Amino acid sequence: MSKFGKDSGKFLSLVQGAKLTKAYRFDQTDRKKHTDPILSAFFGVEKINALLNKPGATGLRIYYGLDVDGDGKRDKKFLLTACDASGNDILPSTDHTLAKDAPAEEILGTDIYCPYDCPKANALNSDKG
Repeated sequence: MSKFGKDSGKFLSLVQGAKLTKAYRFDQTDRKKHTDPILSAFFGVEKINALLNKPGATGLRIYYGLDVDGDGKRDKKFLLTACDASGNDILPSTDHTLAKDAPAEEILGTDIYCPYDCPKANALNSDKG
């Protein structure tokens, strides 16, 4: 059985998840001295389903990205791509180029990030859960 199957991953309890996100917030604010570090991102179900409906898709891979757009900030980004049962990203064929006008249907990004567009405080995004 492939480790990249449709049932890969594991569910965590709220306590486990809160411990992990709290450690990340502490690392970013106290150790690295970031103010308002990116905590999470939102992706709509229709876009996620579009990736999951790619032929051969068994799951998603999340990449970290860094947007350095000249504004003096190094903005952390999250990118999603569909993966197959061998763990390969499902990307455009080599017939496509990296041209700016190439179709944009294989890599999902977002502009909805916490803490800027954050829901009410909960155990995953604050100490106020």
